[in-house]
Amino acid sequence: AVTPARADRHAIAVLPFVNASPDPDTEYFADGMTDELTDALTKVEGLHVASRTSAFAFKGKQTDVRTLGALLGVAVVLEGTVRKAGPRLRITARLTDVRDGRHLWSQRYDRDLHDVFTVQDEIAQTIVTTLRATLLGALGDPLPRRYTANLTAYNLYLKGRYSWNKRTAEG
Repeated sequence: AVTPARADRHAIAVLPFVNASPDPDTEYFADGMTDELTDALTKVEGLHVASRTSAFAFKGKQTDVRTLGALLGVAVVLEGTVRKAGPRLRITARLTDVRDGRHLWSQRYDRDLHDVFTVQDEIAQTIVTTLRATLLGALGDPLPRRYTANLTAYNLYLKGRYSWNKRTAEG
């Protein structure tokens, strides 16, 4: 049995984004989006981010955000969907207050796939702005760091991390 943690009002959990693409083989992309947003938010001064392992324990499970908040000790959760169709990308992200389950913010982003880095930075910045306005007040700015601008290399990197995180011989 897991004992609920005391909620930290400066803490957020980035739940695994759901792959809403018709192709199940793009699951790696949704997981990669989750990882990139988690990484961006960990760089925000004053914001505590639940670990990837803790958040991914709820992947594929339908658990009420209030329960998730209590188990992870966070004040808000970020959840969303990723849909990839050819060169187009649709990301829907939602920020929810775990005390009462109400949405603080929700946004849909329709972009070309080559804009994936820009949309990740945009989502992280919007989340920080929303948290400042609704719950947390003075937070630092997310500091985007890109290791590559090459979309093919980034896509292969995400596939590799997805396989690695399976922790199986096949992966």
